[in-house]
Amino acid sequence: MQLFARALTSIEVERRLILPIDCLPALPRFEGSHENGITLQVMDDVEILWNFRCKKRNGAADRLAIETDWIQFVNSKKLRSGDIVAFYKDDDRVSGTLCKIEVKRRTCIYNK
Repeated sequence: MQLFARALTSIEVERRLILPIDCLPALPRFEGSHENGITLQVMDDVEILWNFRCKKRNGAADRLAIETDWIQFVNSKKLRSGDIVAFYKDDDRVSGTLCKIEVKRRTCIYNK
């Protein structure tokens, strides 16, 4: 099940990935000792497991942001503004819930 897909902005390539608030129900609960953040284990396309720290950012509107290890992921995949990332939730009877991430490169169309 796809949680969301988005084209990356320069802020997201340089600092953190902002998640849509409507994917909150699909994530582990932010309560108790995890009130301010949870660790999301996310598998990429070459089966590397990433441990992203997802935090609630309070302000005018509650926002979710992946901060820890996000820049390492961006650098390893050589992501740029306009590239698209998609997050999926995969429920497996054996391994339990796992998130997956897919990267699609932006396409440039040149006019001649």
